[in-house]
Amino acid sequence: MDKKSIALLLYGDENSTRDVFTEEKYKGLAEALVDEGFIVKTVLYNDSIANYLENELIQFSAVLVWVNPIEQGGSRYLLDELLLRIANKGVYVSTHPEIILKIGTKKVLYSTKNMDWGVDTEIYSEYKGFENRFLSSMKNSDIRVLKQYRGNGGNGVFKVCFADENCKNIKVIHAPTANEVQILTVDEFHKKFSKYFEDGGLLIDQEWIKNITNGMVRCYLTGDKVSGFGYQESNALCPLSDDPESRVRPTSGRFYFSENCGLFQDLRKIMESKWIPQLLESHSVSADLTPLIWDIDLFINDVNTQNTEKKYSLCEINVSCVSPFPSSCIKFIVNELITKVFH
Repeated sequence: MDKKSIALLLYGDENSTRDVFTEEKYKGLAEALVDEGFIVKTVLYNDSIANYLENELIQFSAVLVWVNPIEQGGSRYLLDELLLRIANKGVYVSTHPEIILKIGTKKVLYSTKNMDWGVDTEIYSEYKGFENRFLSSMKNSDIRVLKQYRGNGGNGVFKVCFADENCKNIKVIHAPTANEVQILTVDEFHKKFSKYFEDGGLLIDQEWIKNITNGMVRCYLTGDKVSGFGYQESNALCPLSDDPESRVRPTSGRFYFSENCGLFQDLRKIMESKWIPQLLESHSVSADLTPLIWDIDLFINDVNTQNTEKKYSLCEINVSCVSPFPSSCIKFIVNELITKVFH
């Protein structure tokens, strides 16, 4: 093992020529690591070569992972098994698969529902419970959002409400195709969602965030410190107006800001002083295993309130494959890596 070597793991098929020094999302970080005297190499991953990569990866001191097999319609099983094996042989892995399971799935929306950022949230770990209980949860709020256990890009995120006063039919909108509406009978609705319980899956059921039109702020973190921000005016399922029944806005781009941006200093303060310590302690995540780059997405309930504890509602937490990220994060990532692995 070369003590100064770092692998940046990207997805790539047999003919891929991806390189961290030429891709916009990664080249700034790769160059910053080289400037600190590290040997940086791109390593490409796909499931077909998972069993052959172990001998290569154990030659590195650290492996930083930007691979999500779910994007290719697969699962994380082979990748996670590989990462666990090399971690057990002394290679630092970010993000460690055990941390993804603790705070990087939609289950964290339920486990943190009693925190300041929490909203009315239910969990269905088996299909029968969902079939028996979900429709009654709609009595608490007219619109609900269903989220599958693991997903990306809005896949498996659904806006759900009754389509008529008699509650005989249900309107369903899937985030990736947000202007396509399905009207289903109760039986059709239950059948549609039964597949999300296969292979140990589950569904999270949340109330609709009424002020989704205020946009969403992404808080980037390195370890337990805020390293940057992103703001997105319109994301999946955001209606054109405050009327939740209006057509959906086109998804907007995300604007990036440093950790010092004055717009979000209230969020930075409460993240570092309260919310991150609560999250890590309640999920038994030790400081040495916190990801080098992760993010927390929050809806803004009231842009003018001085009460930060009530200002934001949690949308999701991403702890793997977080890219792109603000350039301000790079110095945090490099310093955190040095502290955790090369101190």
